[in-house]
Amino acid sequence: MSFSISDQLRFTLFDVKKIKYKSRVIFDYIQPCCTIAYIKKGEVITTFEGKEYTAKAGDVMIHRPNKPFNVISKTDGIHYLFNINLNMSGESDFFSLYPLGKVIKIRDIALYEKQFDELRSIWLQETNDYRTVQSSFLVFSLINEIMESAKIGERRSSNEIYITDRFNNVLQYIEEHLGENVTRDELAQIHHMNPVYFSRAFKEIYGLTPMQMVKKLRLLQSKRLLETSDNSIEDIAMKCGFCDASHFNHAFRDSFQTSPNQYRKSIKHTKRSFIPTLSEK
Repeated sequence: MSFSISDQLRFTLFDVKKIKYKSRVIFDYIQPCCTIAYIKKGEVITTFEGKEYTAKAGDVMIHRPNKPFNVISKTDGIHYLFNINLNMSGESDFFSLYPLGKVIKIRDIALYEKQFDELRSIWLQETNDYRTVQSSFLVFSLINEIMESAKIGERRSSNEIYITDRFNNVLQYIEEHLGENVTRDELAQIHHMNPVYFSRAFKEIYGLTPMQMVKKLRLLQSKRLLETSDNSIEDIAMKCGFCDASHFNHAFRDSFQTSPNQYRKSIKHTKRSFIPTLSEK
């Protein structure tokens, strides 16, 4: 028996990121894609379609597209998440056809985290010729692990060794210090490397210098804050390590071809456009 994957699946990966927070409150959040959020640290109460769920470290939350959800956490937390569209047989959402539940306990936490780290590493490698293919394979591997966890709920022992990014701890350090004055020498010291050699080795993997990566992660964090918070532009600029609002505005516009204010307005408009449709159902 044979079949064509392309005839049945349509897949788009939008983003791969780690989020660290002191507390987190999101009400009636809607987005046009599916968010798969793994809880590395913390405990979250999430609501969906009138039901309340508790998700703890080692759990995955699946937030379905175009469906409002709440997320509330009063403790420190770290989430690993990726945003995707995965459709079956044309326009049918995969997670509607194959419901896996709102919260799923991952059976092999170490395996899932290693696969996610590799996905995130490849996602950030802008000059990798195989970035799209490798990212797709890893996403499907993560989804398969979620499906198997949901199906049997047991841990798997495995001797498989997965390659993790050489500089993953550097990326983690950058994300934890986005609001600070991070330098190349400081990052090189994490690996006890000469700064020039470190910069060259880092760029060979990601296609970006360490400081270019700092700027990229600051901008990605600023997008998330514009999407999920009501913080002022000045406050977001400071939290993400920009000198001032003017510097932030220039960097944001240069990267995304729109200003922070315009981007925030577009996100709010998108949310409002989904609410009438959902209320009519």
